[in-house]
Amino acid sequence: MIGVSEGPKTAVGVELIGAVAVITIDNPPANAMSTAVIGELEEAVTALESDRSVRAVVFTALGGAAFLSGADITELPARMADPEKFHSHTERVRALFARVAGLPQPTISAVQADAVGGGLEFVLLTDLVVAAPKVKFALPEVRLGLIPGAGGTQRLSRRIPPQVAAEMIFLGRPISAQRALELGLINRVCAAESLRDEAMALANSLAELPRVAVQAAKRALRGGESAGSLTEGLAAEGRAFTEAAASADAQEGCLAFLERRRPSFSHE
Repeated sequence: MIGVSEGPKTAVGVELIGAVAVITIDNPPANAMSTAVIGELEEAVTALESDRSVRAVVFTALGGAAFLSGADITELPARMADPEKFHSHTERVRALFARVAGLPQPTISAVQADAVGGGLEFVLLTDLVVAAPKVKFALPEVRLGLIPGAGGTQRLSRRIPPQVAAEMIFLGRPISAQRALELGLINRVCAAESLRDEAMALANSLAELPRVAVQAAKRALRGGESAGSLTEGLAAEGRAFTEAAASADAQEGCLAFLERRRPSFSHE
């Protein structure tokens, strides 16, 4: 079972509130993805992957500079000077991001500050996104002579219209939270002071629903995204539907509907 971080201060805090895990990144000044942050996120993800008691996950951060920025600039020179180290580090980040995207639980980003570069790439890993009104979203790598390297070119064009994604990636210009909402990049914009409460309310609503069904729905959605055709996507949906239908909570849900009572889900 996932637990609360204890001992010396860490860059990634883990808090369990009921059936919701809250993962908080706190690496001042800009929440850069340092080696320490990457390692602690890997530990948190490892715990989440196998913890059936966690039914929703909220990712958030502290500070007003950034939700999560890219590589730690203090570590970059030595890494870029060694192509093998640079490639190894890049693959480590890509593997971590793939694991976050593949978490069985529904995930929510609560974005309190700008999500730029690696920050936006991380947001794209999560299923739902709540953001404060002043937040900006951008993939500015081209302005540094680079391109997004942790999935941004692929995931952004699957979240918003491809031609809009192309403009953001080619020009590196930011968009506002309101524009992100209009495009479907995020789900909700709410006041900064109520951001955590909004994310937790959403997470608790998800956690109250039957775990098997919610996680099956996520697999069906993600399976459709990666499928090469509609036929393959429908096959993924069929497998997820069969698993959900065989669960005890599916029987309970149907009985409760027929008996006109509130269901009592076991989440097994």
